[in-house]
Amino acid sequence: MKIKYGILCLSIFFAGCKDKNMTFFTEPVEKTNTNAQSADTQRVKNAKEVSFPDSSVYSIHSKEKTLNKKDTAEKVVMVKDTGKCYIYLTLDDGPQLPGTLNCKNILQENNIKATFFMIGEHYFGKEKELLVSSIEHDPLFLVANHSNTHAFHNKYSYFYKCVDSSVLDFEKAEHTLNLKSKIARLPGRNTWMVNKQLKGESSAFHVAKKLDSMGYSVYGWDIEWRFKNGDIPIESASQMIKVVENAMKNNRTHQHKSVVILAHDRMFGKPQYADSLRKFITALKKDDRYVFETLENYDSLVSANN
Repeated sequence: MKIKYGILCLSIFFAGCKDKNMTFFTEPVEKTNTNAQSADTQRVKNAKEVSFPDSSVYSIHSKEKTLNKKDTAEKVVMVKDTGKCYIYLTLDDGPQLPGTLNCKNILQENNIKATFFMIGEHYFGKEKELLVSSIEHDPLFLVANHSNTHAFHNKYSYFYKCVDSSVLDFEKAEHTLNLKSKIARLPGRNTWMVNKQLKGESSAFHVAKKLDSMGYSVYGWDIEWRFKNGDIPIESASQMIKVVENAMKNNRTHQHKSVVILAHDRMFGKPQYADSLRKFITALKKDDRYVFETLENYDSLVSANN
């Protein structure tokens, strides 16, 4: 009887273990002003700053996040090497042709991760719909929210005064683009709202706070690949590499050893400028100090030593 009772207890124990949720972690147009520099750059000078905490030890992907792009329940753990510098390449205002397509192809050729901030009103026509879908389903990329109308067609002051209407504009873009992530960038404003930490241009604070209350993380940028005449890059590939190196060396970034780069899809529409993007990412890729990542991993990484 004692033996049978012992076997019965063991059976119940293993059955109970089997029912538990044991998760295993694996690594896994509206046209803009064509005669001026980026409106984003012009407004940085007016930024009102609120300090971010030092996040130099951030390293493991949050266990609460899932791989939305693949619609799977599989969760991910990512360990960030604190000896590396992390590059978050972001491309704004897509989908735009041929720029967005060129960016996608160059990044795929080099196996480089990037975040595409897209505009709802730019998402029309079969070609663009297929392009966005192909980007969304590629694990290299993250598609994020850059509003539906790009601040009521670049009416920045009015857009940020009308908080409720602005938020509805982001919600419309979310539905139009069928976005899976809750990551946004404000048009024309280098404002951050990440982990309840607010920083940047104060005129956009109310919109950033409202988006935060809806579950969004709002990202600005550390450095910009600037343009002129609407779509012509100002810096060469080698000049941009120096900008990245200086930002990292002098710790002029929001998060230690992490740099968020702002660029715009349309800048790389012509072959010679697409080649600049190719040279830029291939040179950084060869340097083993650097790792490219998407913004979904920016604020959810903790120390590998924790």
